[in-house]
Amino acid sequence: MSRTPVPRSARWLARHRWLYVVPLLLPLSKAYALAEALSSRLHTRRAGAVRRHRRRVARMQARVRERAAQGGGGLMCTARPQWRSMSHSRNTSYKDGAFLVPAQLDGILRVDTERGTVTVGPAVTMGRLMAGLPRGWTLPVVPEMEDLTVGGLVMGYGIETSSHRHGLFTDNVESCEVLLAGGEIVMADHTRHADLFHALPWSRGTLGLLTSVQLRMIPSAPWVRLSYHRLGSAAALTDCLQSYSCGPAPPDFVEGFHFAPTESVVVTGTLADRPRGDGAVNRMGRWHKPWFHEHVRAQARLPRNTEYVPLRDYYFRHSRSIYWAAEMLVPRGNHPLFRYTLGWLMPPKVAFLKRTETPGIRRLYLQNTVTQEALVPVRALPEAIEKCREAFHVDRMWLCPVTLRRSEPEGLVSPATADGLYIDIAVVFETPEPVRLGRPWDVRRATRQFETWLLGNGGFQVPYVASHMTREEFWSMFAHPPYRAARKKYGAQGAFLDLYDKASTN
Repeated sequence: MSRTPVPRSARWLARHRWLYVVPLLLPLSKAYALAEALSSRLHTRRAGAVRRHRRRVARMQARVRERAAQGGGGLMCTARPQWRSMSHSRNTSYKDGAFLVPAQLDGILRVDTERGTVTVGPAVTMGRLMAGLPRGWTLPVVPEMEDLTVGGLVMGYGIETSSHRHGLFTDNVESCEVLLAGGEIVMADHTRHADLFHALPWSRGTLGLLTSVQLRMIPSAPWVRLSYHRLGSAAALTDCLQSYSCGPAPPDFVEGFHFAPTESVVVTGTLADRPRGDGAVNRMGRWHKPWFHEHVRAQARLPRNTEYVPLRDYYFRHSRSIYWAAEMLVPRGNHPLFRYTLGWLMPPKVAFLKRTETPGIRRLYLQNTVTQEALVPVRALPEAIEKCREAFHVDRMWLCPVTLRRSEPEGLVSPATADGLYIDIAVVFETPEPVRLGRPWDVRRATRQFETWLLGNGGFQVPYVASHMTREEFWSMFAHPPYRAARKKYGAQGAFLDLYDKASTN
């Protein structure tokens, strides 16, 4: 990314953003969230969700056929505005001059408890979907931010602390309905159009447009029993994550936090029907509760560090702090005085924040913050942690074990280890130490250091973050022949942007 000069006014606004985030954006975002929740409840109760969905799909199909009738010129993409995206690292210039297709498919279409499936539109958020599932049921993998959409998790990337048992979000997809470049709608699953089905994950809308997704459901329980394990080194952290992920009776949830070279915490969770006497009850989803990463650090230091948490509170435990991002927006947001007086306004809606960004502020954030995430073989985790510290000058990292599964035909992700156990290592919305101290720091150079290490150690950069790899480096990281074959077979070439061109910031 080039170091384009940023106006002094944008720098001042970025440093003092809390001056208008707290009195203005927090109340507006809360009003927006309440209106969105009311609308979601009305849509959930109102009959005709399937009919509305079909009408919207028909409009999408007509729009795609309109392009074909005009000679098929220009690339297609959805009309979803950039500010609605949860990512701050996407290259969205491809939308300029593109043939835009409206895609407001946000309905819960069918819940089938006999088959254990739920069918939804791709724009359904995780918060709305989890609220719409019947009692006693959940998804095998529930990514932890309420505003993430099913389509983004299928076409992009979805992982959670149950991924050591259930794989990635896409490993639990039963079928996808896809609108192709020629206007045809096909159903892709393990038997019908299987090549398309296995090529869709991580493809980011470069093969076709999702119109519905059928997901697997599993029985659940209302509580999670959490235990916090404090560790002193990256090697100990790695051993702990591996032992809990690969044991004969692994817990339902496993995640790790790296806070400093000598301080890490592994959090394990087991579903429970009700709280018992071996731990306190913590309804951590309440507005006045500490941010989760701070709670983890404090809880791990206590002699009794087991507690019971409502399942939904656990699923969306990072929502209020948006990982570490809330610290940039509200520097004192975790202080008890703020939490008990204004904590009910948190978190700010990402969409509102992005709509208030000037180009200068956005450029400043992209140049001076880190959002990087990758899958690394478990054996390489200590070195990956050190590489992140060296390149990005940060200590805090989120870690999540995942068992990658080979698919037939092989998809974009091709595991290199025998057991398929990887660790997702994420540096999310962090400010490097040189930036905090007012010294120069080059985000592109730092990212290139990390990418070079990934290429040499069997790692995978996830698709939503900024990539500076060359085309050859990018495709050497992934098993791309099935993706290439699907683009050619299903008419995506010339109609949708190539994945590298969509992911790259070069």
